[in-house]
Amino acid sequence: MNTVTFSSWNGKILDNRKSAGANAVEPGLPTQVGGKDITAMMGWNGIVVTDPKADVLSLTMAYLREARKLSCGECSVCMIGLDKVMAIMESLAAGKGSKQDISEIETIAKGVAANSKCNFGRSAALTPVLDAVKYYEADFTAMLDGKKKPAKKDYKVAVTAPCMEACPATLDIPGYIELIKNNHFADALNLIRERCILPGVIGRACTHPCESACVRKGIDEPLSIRLLKRAAADADLAEGASALPVPVETKPDKVAVVGAGPAGLSAAYHLRRWGYEVTIFEKLPRPGGMAAVGIPDYRLPKDILNHEVALIKRMGVIFKFKTGIERLNWEELKKQGYKALFLAVGAHVGVKLGCEGEDEGYDGFIQAAEFLRNLSLGGKVAPRKKVVILGGGSAAIDCARSCARLGFQDIEVIYRRSREEMPASTEEISGAEEEGVKFSFLKAPTKIIAKNGKVTGLECVKIELGEPDQSGRPHPVPVKGSEKTMKTDMVIAATGQKSDLEFLSGEEKIEVTDRGSIKVHPITFRTSVEGIYAGGDCASGAETLIEALNAGNRAAISINCYLQGKTAAYTNPFTGIDTKVQREEGFVVKKAAPKVNFVEVSQRLELESETEVEGGFDTTEAMTEAARCLRCYRLMIWE
Repeated sequence: MNTVTFSSWNGKILDNRKSAGANAVEPGLPTQVGGKDITAMMGWNGIVVTDPKADVLSLTMAYLREARKLSCGECSVCMIGLDKVMAIMESLAAGKGSKQDISEIETIAKGVAANSKCNFGRSAALTPVLDAVKYYEADFTAMLDGKKKPAKKDYKVAVTAPCMEACPATLDIPGYIELIKNNHFADALNLIRERCILPGVIGRACTHPCESACVRKGIDEPLSIRLLKRAAADADLAEGASALPVPVETKPDKVAVVGAGPAGLSAAYHLRRWGYEVTIFEKLPRPGGMAAVGIPDYRLPKDILNHEVALIKRMGVIFKFKTGIERLNWEELKKQGYKALFLAVGAHVGVKLGCEGEDEGYDGFIQAAEFLRNLSLGGKVAPRKKVVILGGGSAAIDCARSCARLGFQDIEVIYRRSREEMPASTEEISGAEEEGVKFSFLKAPTKIIAKNGKVTGLECVKIELGEPDQSGRPHPVPVKGSEKTMKTDMVIAATGQKSDLEFLSGEEKIEVTDRGSIKVHPITFRTSVEGIYAGGDCASGAETLIEALNAGNRAAISINCYLQGKTAAYTNPFTGIDTKVQREEGFVVKKAAPKVNFVEVSQRLELESETEVEGGFDTTEAMTEAARCLRCYRLMIWE
């Protein structure tokens, strides 16, 4: 698309109605939705018309109807204003009214924008309607004498928010926050569960990219969205825990899931609630995948995870532990009645450092995944004088803080880039520092030193940062001749994880990428073998819990479509459209976020290792925090 008939997007007017409109498209101007060209679009930020024959009157009426559904009515200004504008539009469409009515639309719209309490009312509800009245006035006037009537059309509709677009699972964040604000915690939890079946887990262990996108960030502080999700889950648990609905109908088809991590659990949940018989095969003795054996108890108590898995089990999902599939035989599984298979085996194998000595089997050298897994499964680790952890992500910090709780005297994290490039969150890093963990930057290991088979030291080289690499971060460049040796009793490698795909040797037709992950279709998650799907870390590489969970959500939709003989399709209509941009800015209401109850540093290491470091909101605190939400819904309709 390289032409635009008219656009008011972001308040910038492009009017080519009296010209050819060639090369009118500028960066940031949406002329496609979901990868397809539009005829006309009306959204929170304006109007875009690419076809001169587009019916802006019909578009405006449709937008008003959808905007009315999103108006919460709490301040009444938005709801009443929308009702009045809709009444005027209906009157005009019937050939009644006057030019004064058209002027009244503008007056009402400006009043709604000025007096609404939420972002939707201020910047989205009537902004594009104002544009339509102003720039298509002739069309509105033509309705007065019956020369023009809005056509009846079916427009596509989509609703999002900046926080929703940042969330890998696109949770309806403003929706559940509004429910919490009004003390409807159970309803909030049900809304969360539509796309996140592990709210207590994700409410503790999510990397919360939604908070970075929060519009409130530009006013005071972003909302504590993660903790509000946790508050809904904790409130339910405190009241005795609600059950998940058991499917009313049972479909004849059976589905097998390999792996009981977030991806596998999510897929199993959705497929079961749609009526399928689902069996999960899990190699470990417990469910949860990396949530169970990769995240320490001080961040994620296992009783929370176990509770949420138990709810899925009560729905009728069958779990078979310690029964990982050593050699995949799809034909044999089909003979057992399985019609579809979802592979969600995670990434439990550590990535090699590429330094001398790591393959020697030294006592005192271990991969982070193995270290954390052993701790989670009850393994005993004798504290040593000095431990070095290599890496800068969450796993490295988890290992360091776990060592602090085990009684290690000297704990040091070595990272090859600077502090600013560390993947771990600032909260995690700060928490580690408070607990006595030291950090060294711009160093990389070159040799693990041992004596009599036991680690005694680590040789590192100094690093200089070069040009950005594929990750977008500066590429680490070793400085020749800068090698130095440090004494240490233990080295933990936390430089990444990969999947063990040896079990696929029985199914050579399943394609694997150059990265060592299962190759899947980006939309359907189908592998190269019909009936077999894959998702989570084994398909994407090591990602976050919420990303794995979303892979399970989407894979379940695809499997359901496959079993029903339908074509799976998933598109995000807002791809390529900056949802953070809005015309109306600024809110005068500023409230400080409630402080989260962290266990005092002096107490953390004296308590049991499973003691949760971060407290949550109580009911009052959660409602207070939820009240800070600006309700930044973005509405868009198009044809």
